[in-house]
Amino acid sequence: MKQDFENDEWMKGARETGFTTPMHYFDELTESINAKITVEKFKAVVQNDGYTVPDNYFEKLQANILAKTTAEIQPETKPKVVRLWNSSIVKYASAACFLLVTGLGLYFNNQQSPAQKTTSADLATEQMLYDIDEQVIIDHISSTDITQPKPAVTDTDLENYILTNYSQNELATSL
Repeated sequence: MKQDFENDEWMKGARETGFTTPMHYFDELTESINAKITVEKFKAVVQNDGYTVPDNYFEKLQANILAKTTAEIQPETKPKVVRLWNSSIVKYASAACFLLVTGLGLYFNNQQSPAQKTTSADLATEQMLYDIDEQVIIDHISSTDITQPKPAVTDTDLENYILTNYSQNELATSL
């Protein structure tokens, strides 16, 4: 037997009294109680409200700073002097090291590599070529036989040479 609660008299009276709870009241009730307990525990642990400044702190601050800085400038405190050259051995050792480093630098700087020697020889040869008169070059070309026999090269030899000496990237970029 199933009771129909909507038709009962006592339910109608309960709905008409006007007592309602806000939405999600019971879901949020536990969180709000825990938050209030946490705040009360925190207030019990912390006894003061924060940092405090001594009386007339900012009025006395400039005078205190000035007093400390003028006390440091007083001629009573002499600075400690540390000699750089404490003994004559240090002087001679540093001079010897300086001369050794300078000598090694000059020695290695004056050494020429074979590439530098050939470069200077190439420059001398190139300078001689610039000194030759144009008419001398023209006379030399006209007096010599320029026609030389062309070597017989087949297409297969040419193709083999290209494939063995060039990569695919070089071939693709030169097309």
